[in-house]
Amino acid sequence: MQPWTRFKTRMRRAGLGLALAAGAVLGAGEPVKLGLILAQTGIGADENLPGLKTAEMAVEEINGSGGLLGRNVELVVVDDASTPLGAKKAAEFAVSQGVVGVIGAFRSSHCLAMVPVLREARIPMITPSATNPEVTLGSEFTFRACFTDESQGRAMASFAFRDLRAARAVVLTNRTENYSITLARYFVSGFRKLGGNVLWEGEYQGSATDFKTILATLKQLRPEVVFVPGYPRDSGLLISQAVNSGIRTVFLGADAWDMGVDQYAGPALEGAYHSDQWHADAPNPRNRSLKAQFQKKYVHDAFDAMQIPLTYDAVMLFADAVKRANSLNPEKIRAALQQTRGFQGATGSITFDQNRNPIGREIVLMKFQRGAWRYFKSISPDR
Repeated sequence: MQPWTRFKTRMRRAGLGLALAAGAVLGAGEPVKLGLILAQTGIGADENLPGLKTAEMAVEEINGSGGLLGRNVELVVVDDASTPLGAKKAAEFAVSQGVVGVIGAFRSSHCLAMVPVLREARIPMITPSATNPEVTLGSEFTFRACFTDESQGRAMASFAFRDLRAARAVVLTNRTENYSITLARYFVSGFRKLGGNVLWEGEYQGSATDFKTILATLKQLRPEVVFVPGYPRDSGLLISQAVNSGIRTVFLGADAWDMGVDQYAGPALEGAYHSDQWHADAPNPRNRSLKAQFQKKYVHDAFDAMQIPLTYDAVMLFADAVKRANSLNPEKIRAALQQTRGFQGATGSITFDQNRNPIGREIVLMKFQRGAWRYFKSISPDR
């Protein structure tokens, strides 16, 4: 069986679980099928594991409280194999299984491949963490629980120029990921608009492991800050090699660093900053409750990955929409999602704008100090 057709039904079943066409009415006793599309194999598998565990926990919570409209929720987990093609095939498979909604995917390039499939099937999808603005623009069936790359790219440019007082920057982009390309674009435009000088926009392949050529140029330019909006592995290896080669600068990243960049960069991260969606000790009551729930269920797992609260919020947004729609018809669920106002999630209050993005989400800044990421400050996206 191909990776994208490998799926698991993690929750209790009720009835036969027959595949449904989008918009069809469920038969009596059949479960509510909710798709979860994420990486279980390939480069993204480890970073998506907290999302998988949280989705399972959230569905258990829903079923323990009576399910949705009196039916249990069945989580249909489909592997996207860490590729856009895999994500597209995963979406097609989820549709064939009769899901009435989809949570995922977690990377922007994967979501962009899924959007046309789910738009045609008229099934709503909620991505927990895909931040590329283009993800929600092409389909009224696509929503996100996170802020966008436009918000965090410009916020990091403002932080570099105003707070760090940096006038000279370099931007290094993973050219194989839409996420990185979009973030780089907004950082560059924001930094220049403020009066900063972007000395160089370098590029590398996401699969790269040797950054000698890039680092040679970086060493000559001697920028005050270097923005590396990549994923944990590529960003971490680049930073580790840079520091070990004697480059001294402040490295900046975005929310994907939350998924384990320190595993690759180690102590070379000291003094680096990245934007994030959330921090574990936020005083939000829903966050405190989620933290206690997660630590009770997964005793040996750290409550330190943004995918935990974002995935939880995505699942609960779906459940809330079903209840408000009082229907399991995907089109009615989509309409209820669009009307979401003041939903209280683990990451804060969520109200969707006309493009199905959360309005006014604060951006958390984290700093790597004494071997760990620590909360630094929160800033407005409009700062």
